[in-house]
Amino acid sequence: MSHKPLKLIIIAGSKGRVTVKYPYQEPLITPEFRGEIEIDPAKCIGCGACVKACPPNALELLESEKEVILRYFVGRCIFCWRCIDVCPVNAIKGTRNFELATDKHTDLYTLVVHTRTTCEICGKPFETTRMQRYIAEKSPVTEEYASICPDCRKRLLAEAVSARRVGISEHKE
Repeated sequence: MSHKPLKLIIIAGSKGRVTVKYPYQEPLITPEFRGEIEIDPAKCIGCGACVKACPPNALELLESEKEVILRYFVGRCIFCWRCIDVCPVNAIKGTRNFELATDKHTDLYTLVVHTRTTCEICGKPFETTRMQRYIAEKSPVTEEYASICPDCRKRLLAEAVSARRVGISEHKE
């Protein structure tokens, strides 16, 4: 007969209690622990960089005519925090929160709603108003094109290029 169980009992008895009486005592969480993310609606511009970086598709962009909604579903999140790394405006931060149980499915969703801006030329909605302001701040050269959708920008560029190739010029010599 083996004496291993007896040795284990002796060792365990000499070490004392190693478990924490959770939830009555704080659990031992290391500083490196990754919990759910928090999205700051005041900072988020609705660019969708976090959506593209999210491996399990816990972040989604839902688009309609008037708004763009960033939806975070914590039930699908693997807490990799790649979204934090790619956010250009630092709107996402990681927490150490791991107590995510709920009796309502809707509590697992976080929504950030953005209004869309419309093109000055064709009237088609194309990006969020915060994204438009962010682009204008970061690249002042694009200010005159910031309120024009990509399709109208392409058309204006094509018209400008074709006018130069044909020889139409405003300067007459």
